Amino acid sequence: MRRLIPCLLFSCILVAGAAAIPAVAAVEDADCAMCHEEVVGAYQKTGHALATAKGGGPGCQSCHGPGDEHMDEGGDPDRIIRPQAQPTEESSDGCLSCHGRREGHFSARQGIHRRGDVGCLDCHNPHSAADGMLREQGAALCASCHQAVAARFGMPRSHPMAETGPGCVSCHDPHASRRIHASRAAAEICGECHMEKTGPFLYSHDTMLVDGCGTCHEVHGSTGRHLLVQETQVNLCYSCHSAGVTPGWHSAERFLGEKCTACHTAIHGSNTSQFFLEE
Repeated sequence: MRRLIPCLLFSCILVAGAAAIPAVAAVEDADCAMCHEEVVGAYQKTGHALATAKGGGPGCQSCHGPGDEHMDEGGDPDRIIRPQAQPTEESSDGCLSCHGRREGHFSARQGIHRRGDVGCLDCHNPHSAADGMLREQGAALCASCHQAVAARFGMPRSHPMAETGPGCVSCHDPHASRRIHASRAAAEICGECHMEKTGPFLYSHDTMLVDGCGTCHEVHGSTGRHLLVQETQVNLCYSCHSAGVTPGWHSAERFLGEKCTACHTAIHGSNTSQFFLEE
């Protein structure tokens, strides 16, 4: 009997030990390739993977959560986090847990896109090696939602940024928390390229201080020259400078077909003439 006691104790230890060992040990990101070979192969070319190689980037389980149960259940999709199946706000919060600390991204939680139920995954594919992990490049991505604005680029005159450079993001910040006021846009956005038009000037065109460039220009596209909101320049000017505020000899009939800027050449602002006459 005494000889049996050690054997029984040893058997109990083995049974207890076996119960404590999980069915599958903690998985590594490399194990995901056993089933998701194509996805993992594409991921290895992304900026995320490059950052991981340097010791600071995310892996599969950083976004999809622990994969143990998922593998135990033969790849059950309900046993893993699938950001594409989550509500927009929840999936975006996962991205912002890392990217929210970046300058220009921290305000995305209060952004216009977020309030419109547009999330990170609507524009970005985290498994893609494309520039910025974008689903489409340039203006084509924005046009998939902003179709009315995109249509303006098909007008006789349009802003060249639609086809050159970074496109819409040259002027618009998709992660911004609010729309920039039109009066600030003149100096902060248009002025980055059109510095000679935005000043500062000693005598500024009042509309630049109140409503900005968009008062006279339809920046995406127009039928008028210089992207003006009206085809005839004199009619555009008279929409603000009516007969009550201009000299009598400035009648619309007299100057019909003429350009106000023939005399008021410094129409955006001047340092010498309060009437924006030639300097």
